[in-house]
Amino acid sequence: MVAALAILGTVGPAAAQPGFPATSFLTPAKATWESTRNLVIGIVEVMPEDKYDFKPTPNVRTFRDNVIHLVAENYLFFGRVAGENLGNPAQNLKSRDELIKALRESYDYGAKVWAGLTEEKALEMIEVRGQKVQRWSAILGAIQDNMNHYGNLVVYVRLNGLVPPRSAGR
Repeated sequence: MVAALAILGTVGPAAAQPGFPATSFLTPAKATWESTRNLVIGIVEVMPEDKYDFKPTPNVRTFRDNVIHLVAENYLFFGRVAGENLGNPAQNLKSRDELIKALRESYDYGAKVWAGLTEEKALEMIEVRGQKVQRWSAILGAIQDNMNHYGNLVVYVRLNGLVPPRSAGR
């Protein structure tokens, strides 16, 4: 959670989003979510299909399994915020294109949930993984989880001789 809050502090008032006042705590959170979406989709798209079963060591997830996990977590966290349980529609997908589509759809679902969120609603308590938290805390959990796995995927991409889009041209 500390990492997610640190990320939120880097967004600044210039990142004000339509739908929330510039002074809303949700404004930098939404900007960070959109930035996270772009980072994750970019890194997933840079990995070629023939590397989706790569894993750096035997005891960790494959690249493909990380993408499937990200889709599931997006639906889990945002489903809880919305009061829905959608499961993981990507768990049986195999192809790179199918997974990228499912990942985009999971972010689109998150955007739909954001669209229905108000400051008052964001402060309401919900249950996530057996804990009572405010709705917006679940969103911070989604951001934190996405950034954690983005970091994993950067390693996978680099170990395959590729450059993450965020680092390209530097």
